[in-house]
Amino acid sequence: DNVVCTGSETSLSACSSDGWGEENCGHSEDVGIFCQSTTFKEGDVQLVDGTGPHEGRLQIYHDGVWGTVCDDDFTNAGANVVCRQLGYSGGYGSSSESYGQGVDPTWLDNVVCTGSETSLSACPSSGWGEENC
Repeated sequence: DNVVCTGSETSLSACSSDGWGEENCGHSEDVGIFCQSTTFKEGDVQLVDGTGPHEGRLQIYHDGVWGTVCDDDFTNAGANVVCRQLGYSGGYGSSSESYGQGVDPTWLDNVVCTGSETSLSACPSSGWGEENC
């Protein structure tokens, strides 16, 4: 209870508080948090318009702009690469119709991953912005 952080702490336990187990709270006072990264790197991926960060339409970050990936030649090997890049153990592809259409630009097309790549941008493709979707 009465947790006070300056914002520079590396963990919640480093903030001042009344101490572990010392509280007078009801569950109506439970903390809620929404985290968002504001620093994106070339080749970062995200899944959007799903029920959570674990599913959705695939986007990739290139030249400072989020764009889509065309599903031509995309397989479960590519889905596994994306999911591992996002910190999951693996995954599989699903219909993009479930998550709606993306918006331009379409950054990648004909992405053919073997499944051993560490990032989607390491998979062979037609090249950035080269697409016929």
